Order: sequence, then C-alpha cells, then structure tokens
Amino acid sequence: MKKALLTKLTFCLLAIGSLFLMPATAQAQSRDEIIHASYFVAFGRYANAGELAYWRQNLGNRNIQQMVDNHKTYLRSTQSEREETVKRSFMDAFGWNPSSQELRQWSGQNKTYAEMMSYHINNWLNVYPDRKAHVIKQSYYKVFGRTANADELRYWMAQPTCSFAQLVAMHTTWKLQNQGSSKMGQIKPNMRENGISTAALSSGAMAGVVAAGGMNIIAPNGGQVVAAGGMNVVAPGGGN
Repeated sequence: MKKALLTKLTFCLLAIGSLFLMPATAQAQSRDEIIHASYFVAFGRYANAGELAYWRQNLGNRNIQQMVDNHKTYLRSTQSEREETVKRSFMDAFGWNPSSQELRQWSGQNKTYAEMMSYHINNWLNVYPDRKAHVIKQSYYKVFGRTANADELRYWMAQPTCSFAQLVAMHTTWKLQNQGSSKMGQIKPNMRENGISTAALSSGAMAGVVAAGGMNIIAPNGGQVVAAGGMNVVAPGGGN
C-alpha cells in the first residue's frame, strides 16, 4: 500500500459549507438522517442537494438498509461512483489514496464504502501492526504536527482499531481542550477542525447504520458521534 503522509485530510461526515445538519438529540430517525446515513454507508459521502430533494419526496417507508440496497444497484451500474467510493474508503481508513492497481481491483468488486472500510480495518489494520502503527503516527502528525511518541504509540496500538479519520477526530477533540496528546474517548459532535466535521446521530439512525453493515464506520467509544470526510463528502453531480 502507498504510505505517504497525508497533507490534507479528506474525510468528514458533514459536508463543509453546504451541509445538512442532523439532529443531535432526537432518538427517532428523521427522514434526512435516513437519507444521509444510507449515502454514507453506501458511498462514504452525504447526499447532495439534488439527491436529498429527490429522496425527501420519494423515501416512503424505506429504512436505512433498504436505501443502501437501492444504492448498491446504482454502484453496480456506475463505474465513476465506484471509483470515488474506493478512493474515499482508502483515504478515510489509511490517510492515503489507493494505487492505480488497488483502484482497479476494488472498483471491480462493487463493494459499498462500509464494506470496504470493514475490510480495510479487519483485514489490514487489525492484521498488520506496521499498518496500524503508521496510521496512528500519521494521525498524530495531522493534528499535533508531530509523530506519536513511543508511549502514545504503545497506548493506541493496544486500543480497538480506529480508522485514520476516526483517530484524527478523536485527537482533535482532545486538542480543542488544550491537550497535547489524546486517549480513546468520545468524539466532540458538530466539530469542524483539521479538515473534518462530526455529527451526532440519533440512536435509531445509529442502529440503522449498524444493521446496514456500518459497524466499522462508527468509532469505538465514540458515543453516537461519527466523523467523516472532507472534500469528497458531497458529490457535485451524484446519483441514486
């Protein structure tokens, strides 16, 4: 895998600029939560304005899983969306882009963003300690401007594995409290720092994300807050 230090994080669940905020305290899922959560599970991005407007009129009684199933059909038929989804999954999991070979391989498998994130975490970061260590060091460099020291690296290597984006969100939460390092803990909601944004989901939407295969896109001990990615979260054109 390509191991270049990331100079600009491109991972945020809420789109910077034209973002549709989700209610932080509601327990039931709102229509917008269902739409946005399904897009995040399938594509690693939020629905754009046109997609959101369409599904507000056509959501019916669909839940997150049913919406994701619909998006899978679109992924199978749209190579450009598959390729962008692959790129998001690599950037969000590792902090670097896929190689041309990796892009070809993964875009031919018709996997959702959540399915690829699950593979990246369970079959790479959890299997190869050097990959996990590299992502930890890279996340420290992004937030604190330095690599993790020996004690910090030892601590995070012993914790449940987080993606690069989740680590950056967690580190940023601590940095905003004037801390020079971080520990595993809840991620600050409604945060827009270090190239990321975070949002709180209702318990119903969180359960829907898990049921739709999104367990690994929820940070361990992160509460009901999710972090996701930067420039590519809302596609300019988008699809279904």
